[in-house]
Amino acid sequence: EALIRLARLVVGIRLHVEDMSVEQGVRFFRDEAFMEEGSARREAERGTFDPGYVVYSLGKLMILKLRADYEAKQPSKFSLKTFHDRLLGNGNLPIWVHRRLMLGGNAGSALA
Repeated sequence: EALIRLARLVVGIRLHVEDMSVEQGVRFFRDEAFMEEGSARREAERGTFDPGYVVYSLGKLMILKLRADYEAKQPSKFSLKTFHDRLLGNGNLPIWVHRRLMLGGNAGSALA
């Protein structure tokens, strides 16, 4: 499932910046995510009309980056439980706000 999500991220972005055709997207899903032809076609076509297609993958990458930065800031005291407690305790906020709350003033980029 994670492989398919990453393939959606690649195909979705490349379709929307016109760097990939639907047929190339189908091939990408077949070759890189090991999907059957019909499923690969549905996924590639979905990428042309569903703008939320890649959002959850980007969010996951941003949270993983936040976790890595949070751990780097306090390597000897890092606890995955504490990280999750703080993240969830902040509520439903944009990632950049979580970064400021958890990392301080200049929290840097969410994906760089």
